[in-house]
Amino acid sequence: SAAMSVATELVSGGIAGAVGILATQPLDTIRIRLQSTPSGLGMQTGYTGLMDCAMSTFRNEGIRGLYKGVASPTLTVGVMNAVLFFSYEFASDRLRNAANGNDADLSLPQVYAAGASAGVASAFITAPTELVKCIAQTNLKNEGRIHEEWLILRNMVRDHGLFGAHGPCRGLLTTIFRETPSFGLYFVSYESMTRAYGKNNFVSFMAGGCAGALAWASIYPLDVIKTRWSTAAPGTYSSVRHCLRTSVAQEGWGMLWKGFGATMARAWPQNAVIFFTYESVKKLLTSS
Repeated sequence: SAAMSVATELVSGGIAGAVGILATQPLDTIRIRLQSTPSGLGMQTGYTGLMDCAMSTFRNEGIRGLYKGVASPTLTVGVMNAVLFFSYEFASDRLRNAANGNDADLSLPQVYAAGASAGVASAFITAPTELVKCIAQTNLKNEGRIHEEWLILRNMVRDHGLFGAHGPCRGLLTTIFRETPSFGLYFVSYESMTRAYGKNNFVSFMAGGCAGALAWASIYPLDVIKTRWSTAAPGTYSSVRHCLRTSVAQEGWGMLWKGFGATMARAWPQNAVIFFTYESVKKLLTSS
């Protein structure tokens, strides 16, 4: 039945997303710390690179340090995937009906449009989730416990209101600008690869990794600015443009690619794990 297949998709997507996050969270923490300013992290000098950041975090904060901020994305990934998947399917159906109403494959520009609209929808969940995660990850003094993330959210709402400049919606617009083109590209890459090579597990696995890496690479500089802008203490930057200008003036244009290595190292395995888990869980649920 339709309800059953929806439930299957949701459960598979939620489990796959959570496994993907748990498998690669340390690399995400390294990305966020490399993107941040040393002063934002409360350090005199920044990290020299990926290994320095990993070793220093592990030495000073233990394995828990590398998993800081893991709770908020893990707990919301099911909802996020549901929104992403439904928006994509909804947009695809609308585009199909507008074109000719049959079950034909969408053209790749149509796939891009459906993916981009799914990106917009999912940003409303991703933005507050990532904000809490990034604030937890850039705090070198906290212990990395789940209740700390809850306190970050609670204090944000209490001190700045739900829609205040420093409330949980901070960085929402930047997130929409990031997710719209990147999810368009993500779905186009995945679709074109599976159409060319078939849809078996191996192809899904490879296509998922490639699509994830491409999508991240396409918007990476924007992500660096988003991290800095959203996690900065109130009063640091007057606007996103001010954040960009100040950062480039202090560190040169190269700062827009800080943490890129960690992101690429994570995009591949994360998306591969997600697709693989998704296919396996779905098979398990539909066969029983």
